[in-house]
Parts: sequence; C-alpha cells; structure tokens
Amino acid sequence: MPRAARTAFLVAVLAALAGAAVPAAGRARPNCFPPHTRTVWRTASVRVYYDRTSSPFGCLIAHPRPVSLDRYVDPYYAPGDAHLGQLRLAGQVLGYTWIDPGIPAVYVHSVNLRTGRMLRRTEVQPVAVFDPSAVAVTALVVRPDGALGWIQRLEGEISVWRLDRRGLRRLDVGPRIALRSLGLRRTRLTWRDRGRRRTASLL
Repeated sequence: MPRAARTAFLVAVLAALAGAAVPAAGRARPNCFPPHTRTVWRTASVRVYYDRTSSPFGCLIAHPRPVSLDRYVDPYYAPGDAHLGQLRLAGQVLGYTWIDPGIPAVYVHSVNLRTGRMLRRTEVQPVAVFDPSAVAVTALVVRPDGALGWIQRLEGEISVWRLDRRGLRRLDVGPRIALRSLGLRRTRLTWRDRGRRRTASLL
C-alpha cells in the first residue's frame, strides 16, 4: 500500500475509534439521584423515589442500579393515584406495598435492590366491595431473604399473613387484632390480638 494511502487509512481508523469513544465516555453512569425525581423514603443505604412520570424506583446507594418497583402490577394504573405504601428494609432487600385504588388492590412485594430480583409477591384484592377503602395493609415486615409478614384489613376483616419459603398462609383473624402491632425478631413474627401477644415463625 502506498505511503499516502496507508497514512490516510490510519487517520480514518483513529478518527473512527475516537468517535466511538465519545458516547461511551459521555454516557451517564447509573445513580440513585437522577434529575427530576421525588424522594419517597431515604436511609443511609437506600433511596426510594418517583421519576418524572410518577413511576416508583428503589436504589441501593452503594451499588447504584435503580430497580423498578411497579413490576407485576396492573400496567394500566393511573400515575399519581396508584402509589407506594408500606416500606421496610432488611439488608439489601426492600419489602413494600403498591396501592392501586383503581382496581382496587394492594400488592405486597419484596425485591433485592442489589440484583433487581423480585423475591416474593402477592396481591390483596376485595371480592365483593370494590371500593379503595375496602382493602389496606396496615403493617409490614420483611426478612433479608425476602420473606414477608403483614396485617391487612379486607372488607372489614382484619387478619395476619405470612409469605415465606413455605408459601402463603393466614396466621390469625379477628376484629381485635391491633392494626399496627406487627413486629419481627429474627424469624419470629409478633402481633397483638385482644390485648395478648401472639407469635409465629417467618422462614
């Protein structure tokens, strides 16, 4: 190849490489504080927020990878009406509820914010009274493996539930369960019914 042609070829190759490097260098790295977002909940390790379209995200600050929190819900929800409810953190795992008054329903989920993997999910939905006030999750706990426990009020009935490696199970039901009495110590759920402390395992 003549010297002039070889020089032109090298110049073209270098220009192409330089052009390809510009977008890569200019590409924004994922972070937990993108512009035009609104914080819902923040700790030293996690930020939960809505973006400009009112879509919810959770982000582990040490390993910034925003995780969508409206997966496995009705995709036609009305932004701003449907919203996050209970939020609980266990290590890198976020337990949360997504409240959709348009169905109405409350989704109970846990997700690993490091990997983005959904760990547990279920839906609480009325069968007779289709009014948003007919369904609520009033207390929530989560374990680092994603196991969930909660107290719900559904069409006037108050009950305690767990969702762990053994599946979904109702633990207690009654009108005198204290709506916000749920606690968790390692693998032991606690709540109060008729003023008495009750317990169950969460594995």
